[in-house]
Amino acid sequence: MRPFIHRSTRLVAALGTALLSIGAWSACSNLLDVEAPQLIEEEVLQQPSNASVIVAGAVADFECAFATYITTMGIVADEFLDAQANAATWDLDRRTNNPATGLYVGGTCGGLGIYVPVSVARYAADNTLRLLKGWSDADVPNRTASIARMAAYSGYGHILLGEGFCSAAVDLGPEMTPAQLFAAAEAKFAEAIAAAQSANNDSLRFLALVGRARARLNQGKRAEAAADAALVPNNFQFLARYTSASSRSENRVVRTNNNNGSHTVDSSFRNLRYDGVVDPRVPVVDAGRGGSFPVVRLWVQNKYSSLNAAIPIATFREARLIEAEVAGGQTAVTLINALHARAGIPPLTAADAADIPTTIQEERRRELFLESHRLYDTIRFGQPLRPATGAAFPNGGGTYGNQKCLPLPDVERINNPNIG
Repeated sequence: MRPFIHRSTRLVAALGTALLSIGAWSACSNLLDVEAPQLIEEEVLQQPSNASVIVAGAVADFECAFATYITTMGIVADEFLDAQANAATWDLDRRTNNPATGLYVGGTCGGLGIYVPVSVARYAADNTLRLLKGWSDADVPNRTASIARMAAYSGYGHILLGEGFCSAAVDLGPEMTPAQLFAAAEAKFAEAIAAAQSANNDSLRFLALVGRARARLNQGKRAEAAADAALVPNNFQFLARYTSASSRSENRVVRTNNNNGSHTVDSSFRNLRYDGVVDPRVPVVDAGRGGSFPVVRLWVQNKYSSLNAAIPIATFREARLIEAEVAGGQTAVTLINALHARAGIPPLTAADAADIPTTIQEERRRELFLESHRLYDTIRFGQPLRPATGAAFPNGGGTYGNQKCLPLPDVERINNPNIG
């Protein structure tokens, strides 16, 4: 018998430790041989009549993981700086994450977890996708559209694992490189595109096209990435929705930066202008006070205005920048100038137009600010670490490390039988 466990706990079965815990819980014990009446078998709830609830749960898991990923990886990269006197978070900013430490190993969604929330979200999407495929259209209204959405969310789960971690594992499988995770993501997005076309759902198709373009670009499939991006219409965006109802459902960027002052916006994103004009794509202001650690000045983002503010998962802006990166030359200039016009800033200067590779890096840094891209862009473009490795870490002592991608946590390495 397998009892039902609360979703946020059960889905951590994607990780080795939780799987072992669930296995122990499920086994018949001679000490506990009376079945508790409050436990419900998982299979009883995983029925077609509950499909909408199951899909909604997987969506919620992804949205929580996505906001947490943006916040946490923004610290690891250079969008945020640590602004609290809490040694548990210093390793994120210092780039010295230890795969054995508690926050890094077991941090959950709604906190500063990374691996667990994304793994849970990826598992939830894949598990829901499996269930939907086993049911019929007669059983589940809009089943094909739900299949498209879950396949796309699985694709993004694989993308985040590949972009944030040096390696990862899926469903107790072998250790996977980022390249393998991106290939898996590409396959999930292809499945999502096919289902969205069958369901005649353009929004989900464009969501998956942007995701596949991202996965392909990460694999060096530049022409294929640009072809996908070109199919995405101007003004398209697909949003993750948030609400202040709970820590799991709120916009974590606003909570940790604006409300709690746990993180301050990095100096490289403050007071940005283009050709003398304030760049509204990076709305950052001095809060006029210290952060949670008062000696650190608090600068806050205003891209997201409240705990209820939505965050883009996929946009036409990302699609246009992928096209520009691949095409280069005057095509890139035209595409970027259109984005500048939309933002109300001057067109590219002659110097920037003449150096498109460097310009693309800066445009992505600004246009995709706090949208989950920054860390992997620093990896993909080979940008130097800031501050440099060995520089003094001001908040808690020690020196900055050399991590860009994050190591596989011990929770996976120790408990996954397919990883040495």
